[in-house]
This record gives sequence, structure tokens and C-alpha cells, in this order.
Amino acid sequence: MAERPSSRGSESGQAITEYLMLLLIVLILAGVIREGMRRYQLADRIAAPINKKFAYAYRYGDVNARGFDDGGPRKHPRAKGEASFRLFLNPGKR
Repeated sequence: MAERPSSRGSESGQAITEYLMLLLIVLILAGVIREGMRRYQLADRIAAPINKKFAYAYRYGDVNARGFDDGGPRKHPRAKGEASFRLFLNPGKR
């Protein structure tokens, strides 16, 4: 049995053309996102909580706590005793 010719002509290369069009759309979207991040400094805005609040939470156990390097201790309760005694208190939720 012989194949019948397609009524639309040859379709070879259609898949390649579709993939290239899809690649073009993805590249355009990536460029728009990259330009938006550069223009509006979105990377800095997204990283700000990690650089500030999470760092304070890691160092002092509270996002609002500050140490001596940050203008003096604030929300950083301590109990002082002898020279080698130091106790840090972490208040729980009320």
C-alpha cells in the first residue's frame, strides 16, 4: 500500500519550528524577568529578610534583638553571675 500525499503539503520541520518558537518565548520571558529584577532591584528586596531579620534570629534568637555591634543590646535578656557565668534567656510564646 502506498502512502497518500498530505493535502497540506510537506510537514517536515514543523516540530523544529514549534520548538524554536517556544524557545523564543522562554528567552523573551527570561529577559523581561532579568530586566525587571535589575531595574527594580528585586534581588535585593528578596534577600533583605535573609540578610537582616534571619541573621538576627540566628544570632540572638529573636528577629527584633540587637547586640553590641548593632547599637547596644536590645531585647537580649541576660543573667549575670561570676566572671565565667553567662545565661541567655529565650522567652517563649505567651
